Amino acid sequence: MAETIREQIISAITARPNTILTANGYNTECGQGVKRAIKDLESDDIPAVVVWPQPEEAERRSGRNICTTQVKVETYAAFGLVNPSVIQEQMLGDLIKCLTDPAAPVTLLVDDIYYKEGGPASQPEAGETTTAVAATFEVKYSYKIGNPYEQ
Repeated sequence: MAETIREQIISAITARPNTILTANGYNTECGQGVKRAIKDLESDDIPAVVVWPQPEEAERRSGRNICTTQVKVETYAAFGLVNPSVIQEQMLGDLIKCLTDPAAPVTLLVDDIYYKEGGPASQPEAGETTTAVAATFEVKYSYKIGNPYEQ
């Protein structure tokens, strides 16, 4: 079964955070559990990355649909004795590095991908042991009008 260009991009973005491991030069181990559009994580699922595809906009230009979509990516990690704000900044940096690196395979499918916004999803309450960061990436890509399966 053929996948649309959009699905190929979302799949590539979802696969990429698997590399977020300290062994690969990152600050966190969030790549241990990458999921797509999963709301409820169990404590056994942490550390984790969750990828949330968002709606897109398209415009018609020169026989092509030029699409702009956003992908929200959340990371979750335990912070132990480290200040949760420090872990949040590490997770955010890891996400930006991972998804916007020009050498990343996802960049082969898109015209542009960039970090748009992000930061702490919230601050942990007393007694909580995990923290989270959310980041939004804007993705621009195109395909032939009437054929979302072919670039």
